[in-house]
Amino acid sequence: MDGYGGQMSTPIVVGPASLGLRLGSDVRVGDGWAVRDLLVPDGLDGPPGILQGGLAAGVAAPIAQVADTLGVPLTSVDARLHAPTPLASTVQARVRRSEGVGRYQVQLDQGDGLLVSAEVESAGYDPAPLGLDLLELASVPFPEAAPQREYPSCFVCGPDPAHPCGLRLHPRHGPAATIVQPWVADEVFAGAAAGVVDPLIVAAVLDCPTVWAGMEHLRAAGYLGALLAGFRLRFYRDVPLAEPLRIVARCDGLDGRKLRARAAVIDEDRTVYAMASALHIAVTELPSLPAR
Repeated sequence: MDGYGGQMSTPIVVGPASLGLRLGSDVRVGDGWAVRDLLVPDGLDGPPGILQGGLAAGVAAPIAQVADTLGVPLTSVDARLHAPTPLASTVQARVRRSEGVGRYQVQLDQGDGLLVSAEVESAGYDPAPLGLDLLELASVPFPEAAPQREYPSCFVCGPDPAHPCGLRLHPRHGPAATIVQPWVADEVFAGAAAGVVDPLIVAAVLDCPTVWAGMEHLRAAGYLGALLAGFRLRFYRDVPLAEPLRIVARCDGLDGRKLRARAAVIDEDRTVYAMASALHIAVTELPSLPAR
């Protein structure tokens, strides 16, 4: 049993084993979709009890790669988050081929409710963009860390994460609505290739800074925070383990309740490893899910 009321024999590890995400080995086929159960464990919070947004978007990649036989590096994930994904639960993961080589559609749902929809492409790395304004943050001094209380148990940025591998990447506010954070990825976040960070962790660490880059705008408008609604993730090269990196982010503006921001993993040599564009929806209070 999976611990949350579902059967999951010989599960497939999704992302780093340390996270505890598992796909069921039993697959059901219908309407062109291959459907498996996905165990979402406790402790991977964004808002309390809800799967952190970058993880919810990024988990589409390993789900697609289970169906992919080419073994080509991940190019991109384009995801929409329709509803919160509950922790300590089993949801349904659906995948089917899309148009083009190495492209897949992925959905997470629970009951009749769609949680996440995404398109994943595994076609190798694209060249990094030239003239990227985020590279202006490659050499600025690191600001002081400012632990936050809005998302206290967040797996990435919370000061009190429930998960033993919580990153505690406290916001560091740079100039003009930016975030500049040091990051050395631990071995527990290794991907399938030796010495490389799993892409799911890269998705996670690029989500939170896009909220914090815009937090001054959110607070000035009377909002507590924001929830991830759309996430476009691009990879340009392997993200190395155990090497000094920077997570940088810049807010592109708040329009009504729509907060747009970008983040990247870079280094002080101005190498761009991965980048994300995020759309967040501003909220006056964090959502809560019924107690399980």
